[in-house]
Amino acid sequence: MKDYLNEINELFPVRRKDSEKADFYNYVRTELGSERCAKEILEKKHHNILIGDIEKAKVIFTAHYDTPSQSLVPNLMFPTGKLIGTVYHLLFPIAMALFSLFVASFITVLVGIEEIYAPIFYLFIYFGLFYATTRMLPNKHNKNDNTSGVATVMSLATEYKGEDVAFILFDNEEKGLLGSKAFNKNHKDVVDGKMIVNFDCVGNGDQMIFVVKEMAEKLPEYDILKATVTDNDGFYVHYVPMKKALSNSDYKSFNCGIGVMASHKVVVVKLCTGRIHTARDTVADSKNVYFLTNKMLEFVKKI
Repeated sequence: MKDYLNEINELFPVRRKDSEKADFYNYVRTELGSERCAKEILEKKHHNILIGDIEKAKVIFTAHYDTPSQSLVPNLMFPTGKLIGTVYHLLFPIAMALFSLFVASFITVLVGIEEIYAPIFYLFIYFGLFYATTRMLPNKHNKNDNTSGVATVMSLATEYKGEDVAFILFDNEEKGLLGSKAFNKNHKDVVDGKMIVNFDCVGNGDQMIFVVKEMAEKLPEYDILKATVTDNDGFYVHYVPMKKALSNSDYKSFNCGIGVMASHKVVVVKLCTGRIHTARDTVADSKNVYFLTNKMLEFVKKI
């Protein structure tokens, strides 16, 4: 099995600009060959990549191929800790708001700006600071988020040639799941009742978390998936209903979506995925990709 994780990470570490995405798309086409030529589906301004026939597919495997901006603080994810995850993700904007308020008040007094303009000055500082610390600079290190998910889809697409499985690489997940939302809107009549398995940040950690939407739990394929993908090869598998999880990725755009991510066991918070959206996102293991690929190949052969 080809090591797509390290190859894609080396050749296409950043997939943010249109030119970078176009280069990656050409790579996908070359890797899959002319017979299974990937098609670029333009959904508004989102360049999704479709491999296979979604009408014939019983299951669709997906991942987002765009890469994020570099953030001042890591985007820690707590897949089974909704409370601590919510608190963590609120702390940074609250701290930034307080800092912006302090700076705005200080400069307003120092410069002598009229009080009526102070709120405008505060908002300017806050949103400028927010953009500078979370959106301005492209992150050059994205091995886990989401090169690991892309590598898993590429491995599956090259290993499985059957028409009953399709693959999609979504664009602009980092901007708010925009690519997958647009795809679902334009193809809802086809994908509505199909299992969509989305891989996002699956390369770092031995705890494999499957976050499952309620409609996906009712599919007959879900029982087969649970019976097939179990603890093995040093990996521990958890199936968590979406209402009990804190996870945000493209699977949420679909009625029968399942999100897959890898985590580490951590004291108190139980499970955590770190390093995301920072220069420290350099750790991901091809063993994770191989484990998921092999288990998913077993799964699709049973459906």
